[in-house]
Amino acid sequence: MMDFMKKIPGGLLLVPMLISAIIYTLAPNLFMIGGMTQALLTKDGLTYIIAFTCFCSGAVIDLKTLGQVFKRTGLLALVKTAIVIGFGFLYFKFFGLDGILGLSTLAIIVGLASTNPSLYLALEGEYGSAIDQAGFGILAIMCTPAYPLLLFGLIQSSPINWMNIISTLIPLVLGLILGNIDKKFGEFMKPGLALSLPLMGWSFGYGINIIEAAKSGFTGILLAMVFYIVLLPISFIFERKVLKLSGKNSIAMNSIAGMSVSIPSIIAATNPSLEIYKANATAAIAFGVVITSIVTPILVKKVYEMNNKK
Repeated sequence: MMDFMKKIPGGLLLVPMLISAIIYTLAPNLFMIGGMTQALLTKDGLTYIIAFTCFCSGAVIDLKTLGQVFKRTGLLALVKTAIVIGFGFLYFKFFGLDGILGLSTLAIIVGLASTNPSLYLALEGEYGSAIDQAGFGILAIMCTPAYPLLLFGLIQSSPINWMNIISTLIPLVLGLILGNIDKKFGEFMKPGLALSLPLMGWSFGYGINIIEAAKSGFTGILLAMVFYIVLLPISFIFERKVLKLSGKNSIAMNSIAGMSVSIPSIIAATNPSLEIYKANATAAIAFGVVITSIVTPILVKKVYEMNNKK
């Protein structure tokens, strides 16, 4: 099984996610029996797994290289944020909440704002450096519901709850402090990054109904196309021309996370006027998760191989 997963780009995350999604599609309540089984085999434990991975990510960051982490992942995250805000604002201004071709503004903003830090970590584990992997903590902030809520709030002038962002930063900072006080502790926690990948993959998958995702059909495919067309060119050029790097990092951080499937419902709960867009946005995003989880690893591998042929 391990050999098979390692042959697939991001396989340590993607294979468990696919198996979990299949099981969830066929029997969504199979593991909903409470206790440790439900905590381990459903998405109930996802928040803890992400927090643990953030902690491990912080523990392996050397303060001497912190500037390099921000220079790579941090700047790319800022570029992505600027793109989503700019494109989201224009999309909302010209097409309103209804959007166009079945893609509501809710689906566009949540989809484009999404980042799958787990897939990023899996890909950087195969093709990147320790500094690239340390960027997981930054991207984990973008994976929380707070990030799309923040961007949607900026575009719609809605109230912003900062507590979710702060709660994501605390495990990262705590790991950073402990890992730099005692380097041996950082080395001890380092394997936790790889060990958490199959668990995160399983948790992300257990919430994706493949049949429902496929029903989105055209809108799901269109969302994935918009996702890549809007985000990749600018991010890739910025990494190549400004940061003078290979370009694989900008691709690795651009895929839609399974957690984002629940975001339209969370946003709609804060604004009842968005309730009519929730179902369509959820289905489109779920299909986008499937597409980008396959396409992004392929693109990263291609860029890596192109750069290593030189």
